[in-house]
Amino acid sequence: MLHVSERKLLYRFLAQVFAYPDPQLIDALARGDAEEAARLTGTESPPVLLEDDILLDLETGFTNQFINRLGGVPAPPYGSLYLERDGILMGQSSLKVLEAYRAEDLSLEGGGEPPDYLATELEFLYYLVSQEEEALGRRDIEGARDKTVKQRVFVGELLLPWVIPFCIRMEKDPAGHPFYHWGARLLQRFCTMEKDWLDRLP
Repeated sequence: MLHVSERKLLYRFLAQVFAYPDPQLIDALARGDAEEAARLTGTESPPVLLEDDILLDLETGFTNQFINRLGGVPAPPYGSLYLERDGILMGQSSLKVLEAYRAEDLSLEGGGEPPDYLATELEFLYYLVSQEEEALGRRDIEGARDKTVKQRVFVGELLLPWVIPFCIRMEKDPAGHPFYHWGARLLQRFCTMEKDWLDRLP
């Protein structure tokens, strides 16, 4: 079982992986966060990035994987496209995600992405785990339990059901960047571990 601080690290790192690449991601890679994430989940080591400009290489790979490709991107990172019967953006599942954010007094002002954007959902879970950790530090068992219940509902109903087909699509994409192929395996493994652990809680 992962410690709450390890779960927090994984959510933070995965949110960085599936957001548009920035210098913070490069710093995380230089710190060894990818290797630590692989160790914690039992996933294979991340691919070695040999480009002279790693940020530019990842920006190109991210754009090709998630934003724009001739013929369409193979795995759009939005939950409603997988959860809604007609595969529409901003469906009922998106509104449920937004309700979960609002229940924690969080807003999406200035984000520019729908609420069920993968990186945003992972950041939200990072927030919930951080709140759980703070409650445990105060010996507030009921407060910590409230946050784990919210994690269980969110992961089980709003994240995992679409993350699995999303990751499968990514892994089947022959033109995808190796880093994002690895990220998909890491994400699928960690989310499955999370659901198994959260489901065992009383």
